[in-house]
Amino acid sequence: MKKLAASIIALSLVLGAAAQGQPRGPKGPGEPGKMQHKEAVNRLESEHVAFLTNSLDLSPEEAQAFWPVYNKAKKEDRESYKAVQEKGKALREALKEQKSEDEIAKLLNEYQKAKADKKDVFAAYTNDFIKAVGVTKTAKFFISEENFRNKQIHNLGGRGPQQGHGQFKGQGQAKGQGQRPGPRPNGEKPEK
Repeated sequence: MKKLAASIIALSLVLGAAAQGQPRGPKGPGEPGKMQHKEAVNRLESEHVAFLTNSLDLSPEEAQAFWPVYNKAKKEDRESYKAVQEKGKALREALKEQKSEDEIAKLLNEYQKAKADKKDVFAAYTNDFIKAVGVTKTAKFFISEENFRNKQIHNLGGRGPQQGHGQFKGQGQAKGQGQRPGPRPNGEKPEK
């Protein structure tokens, strides 16, 4: 019963925080794809919350202390991700436009700094997590984050760049397109 209560609290706190950052209403053409993406993101966040809640075995009191710290760190992490994307886009455009060495050096430094800042977001909240749930559960949290990430990568399985961005295996491609020649990882020979 304690786990159920902690899960409900965690889910409401995380989804409440996620909903605050979500724009409302239609945006124009292509909205169904955006809705599917948002649904997938919400489903992934729900799975993540359940995974962390189960892994950390948070009591209702711990959940009330943990999730606000997590949500604050997650918000900052998203913002830093956006900064990395923006700096990367500016750098790509400068390279494409063949800007000067000085301009490219400046943009490269900004991009590298944004990437370094992103890596440190959750680490910067370590003491806050320790205050919320103690050292052991904080350590479990960081390990659980890595385990969840690895689980999601494993779940992607056969989907990857060779199948095409945003496509599931076998969708949106002619037979043989996007497939690498040679033996498959499972030892099977490719179709001809």
